[in-house]
Amino acid sequence: MSNNENVSEMLVHVAGDLLKSVHSLQEMQARLDIVKTAWNMSLNTRADRKVKLQQFLKKQREFAPNKEALKNLESEIKKIMKQKMLLYPEINNGVTNAEAIEKSKDEYEVKAYFKDKDLENSAITPK
Repeated sequence: MSNNENVSEMLVHVAGDLLKSVHSLQEMQARLDIVKTAWNMSLNTRADRKVKLQQFLKKQREFAPNKEALKNLESEIKKIMKQKMLLYPEINNGVTNAEAIEKSKDEYEVKAYFKDKDLENSAITPK
């Protein structure tokens, strides 16, 4: 990890467009939770990632409005995991907390923490 980049910035980078065009703090937090979940899943072996993803999706079934929404969630998580492994293959720390903070209308700050670091990191999400 470069000195100029922290965990919050990394989460924003691997999220791609997911953290853009959100309409509320609650939506931003829900999307950030998906990114955190995908990041942590990516730290497992390929076989374990598949199992953990299926377990997660099974838990989400009751909340998904339809099967298409669940498929879209699965696709998004796979995309984020792929980005994490591509951009940050050497980072093996899990994310314990990722919080969205509303700075102004349509502008959010992400504060995230690695499991074995006490330092808080933050990044402003792109518009």
